Amino acid sequence: MRIVSTLCFLMPMKNNTNMWAHRFRRLLALSAVYSIACIASLTLAFEFRDDFTISAATTGMLWDSMYWVLPAKLLSLYLFGQYRGLLTFFRLPDVYRVGAAYGVPSLVFFTASFYLDGGMLQSKSAIVLDYFLSVTLLCVFRTSLRIYREKMAGVRVLSDPADQHRVVIYGAGHTGAALAADLMAKRHKPLVPVAFIDDDPFKWDKNIHGLKVFASIRNACDASSGCSATKLIVAMPGASPTKVREITEEASKLSMKVEIVPSWEDLASGRKKVDRIRPVKIDDLLGRNSIKLHSKKVLGELSGKVVMVTGAGGTIGGELCRQIAQCNPSMVLMVERAEYLLFQTEQRLKSEFPDVASHAFIGDITDEARMDFLMEGFLPDVIFHAAAHKHVPMMEYQPGEAIRNNTLGTALLADLAIKYEVERFVFISTDKAVNPTNVMGVSKRLAEIFLQSLQDSVRIPQFVAVRFGNVLGSSGSVIPTFKRQIEEGGPITVTHPEITRYFMTVPEAVGLVLECSIDAKGGEIFVLDMGEPIKIYDLAKQMIKLSGLKEGEDIDIVFSGLRPGEKLYEELQHGQETLEVTENSKVFRFTGRKSNEEEVRKFLKELSPLLRSSDFNALKRKIHSFVPEYVPDYSAPAWAPAHAEVGYAYRRDGVVFEAGEKLVAFKDQTA
Repeated sequence: MRIVSTLCFLMPMKNNTNMWAHRFRRLLALSAVYSIACIASLTLAFEFRDDFTISAATTGMLWDSMYWVLPAKLLSLYLFGQYRGLLTFFRLPDVYRVGAAYGVPSLVFFTASFYLDGGMLQSKSAIVLDYFLSVTLLCVFRTSLRIYREKMAGVRVLSDPADQHRVVIYGAGHTGAALAADLMAKRHKPLVPVAFIDDDPFKWDKNIHGLKVFASIRNACDASSGCSATKLIVAMPGASPTKVREITEEASKLSMKVEIVPSWEDLASGRKKVDRIRPVKIDDLLGRNSIKLHSKKVLGELSGKVVMVTGAGGTIGGELCRQIAQCNPSMVLMVERAEYLLFQTEQRLKSEFPDVASHAFIGDITDEARMDFLMEGFLPDVIFHAAAHKHVPMMEYQPGEAIRNNTLGTALLADLAIKYEVERFVFISTDKAVNPTNVMGVSKRLAEIFLQSLQDSVRIPQFVAVRFGNVLGSSGSVIPTFKRQIEEGGPITVTHPEITRYFMTVPEAVGLVLECSIDAKGGEIFVLDMGEPIKIYDLAKQMIKLSGLKEGEDIDIVFSGLRPGEKLYEELQHGQETLEVTENSKVFRFTGRKSNEEEVRKFLKELSPLLRSSDFNALKRKIHSFVPEYVPDYSAPAWAPAHAEVGYAYRRDGVVFEAGEKLVAFKDQTA
């Protein structure tokens, strides 16, 4: 076996001469091996036919057959690619090809035997026996080489048995079986499969690759089973989040770590292999199935278009760029004021989609000259406006910045979109814009009102807003915060035990935005059915379990109280908005009262002098007068001194703080 491997794979290829010499030597080696197999199968066929009492006449018939049977078989093997494949990699499709390679000449010989008489053609039984023996011998040869390769690959067993994990595989289907076979073949990996678990009663107590299939995790890990597993791998790419959560909770009771195989999309696309298991993430436990969006429709509408994405360095903006690039646009314009974040998005896009024209531009959406320059130069067909200040507590005491960026920046961009006849303008809004209790939410609500007021007076662009809740894993979201707190040893900080939020994954959020950009008629607000809201407290407990820790023992959860402007729960619809169905049952369209454009512009103009005012509560009161559903928070910020009295009572580094019963502000004081 070692000699054959050396002949076929270890030829040096230092230059073109050596490469051709290597190929020639490999051709000779394979021809010799295949010839020996063909001679052996033909000889055995005559021996079987004559019950191993072969006569001199039969021997002559055998040798006469060799002159034309052997070349015919070698030629057929060559035409069916048996000289190009790597011998040690042998699977079921290769069996089909070997069968076809031998089947063609055998069928020709069998048909000719009815009309001609000579050599093997005198015996139809010998032709049939030779076919099956040829296929069997070559398959045995290739299988032996594969066994040898896998044996040699598994020689490097871990030196320390303590590094090995005995694992149970949940899912005894094709994926689970393939994973078990791969782990058993690669013995240098620290994972040793010992059993399967499956929900199908038909599979219980059966064996797959020599491993028993159990009905539940507890049965598989029972002392009498002899598994002694320390890890569980979920080998069900299509498993719902609810199912993954159930498996994780049951495994955590037995102190087992849980990992999961890649999704169907990753496996089907070839981006990942079945053995690329990873730890279960909180995304896997979201509690609902991902929503499938009409990607084909989006693909057709964005193909060949110039698309601009603002806030391209953010989580949503970056994913928008990536998914838009899949739609074959003529150009993707990435606009972002944070240089490093923009650089990351640019590098990812150029790496994944080198054939798509993409350009990165540093720019602030409140900079009219810069935005005008970009839109005049590239004339975008579609704008996805994702740039925003979004951190609720931070914006609560800097309302001028929230309004300037989120509201006035959007208005500026919308006016330029009208000027340069952009086809569609898609605004990324938030569920916090519904009956807002914080500055960030109301700044988005004002932007929605402005865009809706424009739609009555213009034909293009089609203005549309898209609302969604918290995005798992986005910058500033609760997930990275909890991860950091767990890594630091705790405690995990939750504002209130009953606080709930809607959650969705980044691909879902972006998929919604893209689909709504196509379905828009103008002036609508789209919302995704995000299922049931999730308790932040439950989310924290799940993350503790995923980290292999126990609440109260390894890490604590503390409640810090609601922050200024924070709700216990979020809403999806204003009372004055009308719900309409769309083609996708999981996407809702809201239409409501539209404000007069002149009145909205007049109000935004009146806000401008208050943006830099030291009394930012005056700005909140002004906004409340125009958006009555907004409930302002007038509480004092954390930096205000508790002992301050009315007037300039507190001074530090040239900054003077004023504090009154409901007045909190600061002014720059120069000497």
